[in-house]
Formats: sequence, C-alpha cells, structure tokens
Amino acid sequence: MHDLALPSSGDTSGAGDACLPGLSLCSGAGGLDLGLTIAIPGYRAVGHVERETFAAATLVARMEDASLDQAVVWDDVATFDGRPWRGAVDIVTAGYPCQLFSVAGKRRGADDLRHLWPHVARIIGEADG
Repeated sequence: MHDLALPSSGDTSGAGDACLPGLSLCSGAGGLDLGLTIAIPGYRAVGHVERETFAAATLVARMEDASLDQAVVWDDVATFDGRPWRGAVDIVTAGYPCQLFSVAGKRRGADDLRHLWPHVARIIGEADG
C-alpha cells in the first residue's frame, strides 16, 4: 500500500465540485461518512478502517448500492499505516467507540479492548505528517 496516488485538491472549503478526500477510521456502517457527504459537498471517503465484520460488510453493501463512494476497506486500525495517506487525504475521521468511558458501557477505559484512541491518534499524526 505504499503506491497510493490520491491527489488532494488543496481546496478545503468543500465548495463546488472540488474533491475533499477523507480517511475514515472506526467507520462502523458508514453513518459518519454519509453525514459528511450530505454536509460537505465534495467530501468523499477514499479509505475505511473497520474491524467488525458485519459493519465492514455493510460498508461494502453501501458501496455496491452507491450509498457510499467506492473505497478500500482495511480490517485493523491497530496495524493500519497512515503514512501512505499523507498528502492524499484532507480529513481523517473516526467513529471512536465511546462505551469504554461512558455510562453506556462498563467504563473500563484504557483497559477495555476497544480502547483504540492510541491507534487513531497515531494514524492522524502519520497522515498529517
């Protein structure tokens, strides 16, 4: 994945037909990406990282029915390398799981297996460079 060639438009206003490519981490079923597509004309997720099989399958189904743009899907945020995406994406989003810190979960925090923030922060740094 070191030969990634997705040009950044340089236009971050979201206006017109400018492409605003994004990398979606912890994508889930793509709800955040659908919302951004509606809210920001030109936004397009060009890569997803989602480890849950059902959610990843839903992403693929949404690409097949054209609800989401075609994009690559990786399965592990812990091993994902954000460096090849440097200069290729303008936005990095993450649907980071909140249950490990909220009353909706057991509040195990950093001891919860879903504590993915260190990986999310690393990838943001790698992609931003």
